[in-house]
Amino acid sequence: MVVMIYWRGLGSGRKTLNITFNLDDSRYSHIARWAKSKRTKSSLTSDLGQSLCMSFACYHLPSLPSNPLEANELTPCYETLMHSPCSWPTSGDLSLQTKRDGKNFIIPLAPPIFVTPDNCIDVSAFIRSGENTFSVVQQNNMSDYLFMFLVHHPTPEQLSYLTSCRGRREEWVKSIRDLCNIEPKDSLWRRSPSEVI
Repeated sequence: MVVMIYWRGLGSGRKTLNITFNLDDSRYSHIARWAKSKRTKSSLTSDLGQSLCMSFACYHLPSLPSNPLEANELTPCYETLMHSPCSWPTSGDLSLQTKRDGKNFIIPLAPPIFVTPDNCIDVSAFIRSGENTFSVVQQNNMSDYLFMFLVHHPTPEQLSYLTSCRGRREEWVKSIRDLCNIEPKDSLWRRSPSEVI
């Protein structure tokens, strides 16, 4: 796991935190492979575990066993975070905003609508090679939260979830195909009016 950037939430009031980081071509190609795998119909490839995922994580500092920023705010204690679940604010307006291919995207965060099995947000689809820019817009005090962009291999839970989604999708396609292939034995149009109920 590599932490691209992290920061503590800002104090009260409407504030916007702009985040910019650079991603090299090599790392981007691995992230793009993971993002593409979620959109394709092909089966899970054996090397997908070697791809990379970009996650946006949030930790509620008072809920952690120890504050990862207490000792040295410049270098958080990642060991504390590695074994702690993500925890998002449930009230107040907080969103992650970015732009891709000329379109603006707003991802609600309080709480987020779509999360990974690890309760993070997979932002791999919004990542590009080179400079990446995101904005976190908050309406309330978020100083109790720590936000991070993480690059990591897909977790076992993510791989398992992707496999189950593909299985359900294949079952749905098969069900639709079977319905379309059903042919009535006797057409209603050929029956006499007295036989139709």
